[in-house]
Amino acid sequence: MPLKTIGKLVASPLAQQATDLFIRINTNRDFNFVSAIALSSLTTACILGLSQMGLLQGLELQAFDLLTQITTTPNYPSNPTGANAESAWADRKNQRIVIVSITEKDIQAQKQWPLSDRVFASLLIQLQEDSPAVIGLDIYRDIPHEPGSQALAQQLQQDNVVAVNKLGFEGEGEVLAPSAVPEARIGFTDFVVDADGTVRRHFMFAALGDSEFYSFSLRLAQRFLSQKGRVTQAEPNAIALGATRIKPIEPNTGGYQNIDTKGYQALIRYFPMSEVAQQLSLMQVLSGDYDPTMIAGKIVIIGTTAASQQDIFQTPFSATANGDLRTPGVVIHAQLTNQLLSAALDGRSPLRSWSQWAELSYAALCGLGGGLVIWRFSRPHIIVIFTLAGIAGSFIAAGLLFAHGVWIPVVLPLAALVGTEASLMVYKEFRKTFYDSITGLPNRALFTQELQQRLKQPQQPVAIILLGIDGFKLFNESFGLCSGDRLLQTIAYQLKQNLPANAKFARIAGDEFVVLLAKPAHCEVNEDIETHAIAIAQRLSQRLSTPVNIHRQKVFPSVSTGIAISSYLEEQIQPSTNSTNLPPPAAPAAHPSHQRLNAEDLLRDAQTAISRAKSKGRGRCETFNPAMRVKLSNRIWIEADLRDAIKQQNLLLYYQPLVCLKTMQLAGFEALIRWQHPTRGMISPGEFIAVAEDTGLIIPIGQWVLEAACTQAQKWRQQFPDRPLFISVNLSGRQFSQQDLVQQIDRILTETQLERSALKLELTESVVMDDVDASIDILLQLKALKLKLGIDDFGTGYSSLSYLHKFPIDTLKVDRSFVMEMDSPGGTAELVKTIIALGHNLGMNIVAEGIEEEGQAQKLQALQCEYGQGYLFAKPLPAQAAEDLMANSVDWRQYGLKSSLKE
Repeated sequence: MPLKTIGKLVASPLAQQATDLFIRINTNRDFNFVSAIALSSLTTACILGLSQMGLLQGLELQAFDLLTQITTTPNYPSNPTGANAESAWADRKNQRIVIVSITEKDIQAQKQWPLSDRVFASLLIQLQEDSPAVIGLDIYRDIPHEPGSQALAQQLQQDNVVAVNKLGFEGEGEVLAPSAVPEARIGFTDFVVDADGTVRRHFMFAALGDSEFYSFSLRLAQRFLSQKGRVTQAEPNAIALGATRIKPIEPNTGGYQNIDTKGYQALIRYFPMSEVAQQLSLMQVLSGDYDPTMIAGKIVIIGTTAASQQDIFQTPFSATANGDLRTPGVVIHAQLTNQLLSAALDGRSPLRSWSQWAELSYAALCGLGGGLVIWRFSRPHIIVIFTLAGIAGSFIAAGLLFAHGVWIPVVLPLAALVGTEASLMVYKEFRKTFYDSITGLPNRALFTQELQQRLKQPQQPVAIILLGIDGFKLFNESFGLCSGDRLLQTIAYQLKQNLPANAKFARIAGDEFVVLLAKPAHCEVNEDIETHAIAIAQRLSQRLSTPVNIHRQKVFPSVSTGIAISSYLEEQIQPSTNSTNLPPPAAPAAHPSHQRLNAEDLLRDAQTAISRAKSKGRGRCETFNPAMRVKLSNRIWIEADLRDAIKQQNLLLYYQPLVCLKTMQLAGFEALIRWQHPTRGMISPGEFIAVAEDTGLIIPIGQWVLEAACTQAQKWRQQFPDRPLFISVNLSGRQFSQQDLVQQIDRILTETQLERSALKLELTESVVMDDVDASIDILLQLKALKLKLGIDDFGTGYSSLSYLHKFPIDTLKVDRSFVMEMDSPGGTAELVKTIIALGHNLGMNIVAEGIEEEGQAQKLQALQCEYGQGYLFAKPLPAQAAEDLMANSVDWRQYGLKSSLKE
């Protein structure tokens, strides 16, 4: 196939579109079967194109030489003499050719060169006496060399003598045969020397008008076969040797590319010399020192083998002896003649090659096989095994076919095999680096590069939409990872179907996809692209929330989205309400006005926005604004400083009194944590407890609170033995899930020697209802320590009344939001009444928090609520103030004290 044809196929729009489709198709492998075939085909096509340019020809010819060396033994014999000759040729009765070689010794014996015509006349006379079938004179005798010219001319007129000439272009370089030899018994020198100086082709026949020219070896075969009734002639597309047809080679087959194949040229099938010809020296023949039966009925070729005459050529065997084993021309003529006779008489087909399409198809199959190996296997040692097996198989197949007379390309199929494997391996590594293996979409690395390129164009603002699948972790836990992958692939497909044509999208994390939107043509300001992005996000949220069938079960996914715009005016963010008058810690600088974000900045902003969206529920959409970054940076600084606070013991406990509403006397305290920051001052729990919960810092904090509260309570009980107060401590959800919680509390109570009934642990409804059976088990273990248990903020969670009676709870605490709304029209007075009655019916006492008005305290007293706490009685107090409160024995029935206590 011409290179331009392959180029057209590779560059065709159809091929480009198909390749793009194959590369971008969704798959659960690095790339799918169709992609492997497509890429293999493209790689093989490129390699075939290179071969058509002749870039592989030199390697193919070297492969030809190697196969020739493997299948042939170039044992050119020395000249046997006397009795040795008889034994040397005893096993060569089937040979049809005898070489009479003119050696250096022969030339020295004659003491002249060129040899005289008398020597050749005597040689021919001696040979004719032994009845040879044909005698070929492979010596140029275009001019007489006296003495003996007339005697030589008489011998050359014999009907079985064939002479050689050298063709020339318009007479230039031409060497004529002796005039005594008729044209029908003249053959031209028939070697074709390749560009590397090696003889691999046989030029057999040429026609110029009505003139026909036969090669020297073809003339010898023709004369020999005619004696056996076989006709040799040239046909339009072959040389006929009796019933055998030898077809000429084509310019682009057998490893050759665009060679000159004018006339009839055939590949030389070299045979071991033990099968080709016997060899005698000139002196042996002239002296009669040989067996006459060696000559009878044979083809005798006379030629020089003396190195000084330079009638030697490089053959495929030359490389085996570092260039020293070069072949005399007479031996090559014997090889060519034997090839023709073997084809005509023995059925040994001449060396032939496949058609070009067969060669290309074979190479394409090898390339496809290499591609399938890389597609199917990933382990290097398996790939190496298959590759070595393919290489060995190609060589073995080529060697077996070559031994049976067929030369197939070796380098081209191996280049297709190895080249395809290499290209697919590079492609696999490329996909691992820049593409997601589950969805086939670009990954974060590739998307970031694309985004960074877009951000280099300040006049073209862009927006990115980050999409996250809500509850994807729960989905994986419920249906398995394979189903999770299937859902990701479905989401990726829906993105392709519902995004604008110019949008870029990628999968950048486990359940997160990102979409890059350019500014629409109608947008003029940033608000327009933001509006456009919000509309796209809402449409995607709606489309991606359609039901999906996973393992015959319908599921309803939803996505949350976060939007970030590449350019906007920076707002001056002032810190919101703070627990102190001191400024918040320094945060990373926000983007100055009109300053462009880099890709990582924009992705970070989108991540901040989607985190805000997910915190508000499922299927929500949020657009980033600078206030989010300030809040996030504050959270980061809080976490860092909180870790230092734990190490440096900057945490404090405050104590809020719990008052017995019946006697209005102090009954106990609730321990509440505070943070004394070295630069920001006092920080309330609302600013850092959520961070502690998320980061797990609540575990060491909770342990410290228990130890400090129990230590302080034991100190007060010893200091005021007539006032046995109790202490309430809140347990977080993370603390409650600790495996060693019970042992930890038991240790603290033992070390502090606090009476166990003086400690009350409070938990929220959501904590105990998360896993009811496990909660009951832990609560029973805690109850076995003889301490008290309470449910905090009762009524705000999702407690099931059917489980409430199973919990070993001593106290229900009514949430402050209910207490504060008791006096308002349509308020919560009846709800508070119901909670108190429910607790009493279950044998629990009640604590009401958030009491700030006297009327609230009076109503709670009327409802027989046991305890109350709130600003009506006192704010949370430091330890010393709480100690002063106990020392003064405050009676809260004297409401006149409330004002001073609230200050």
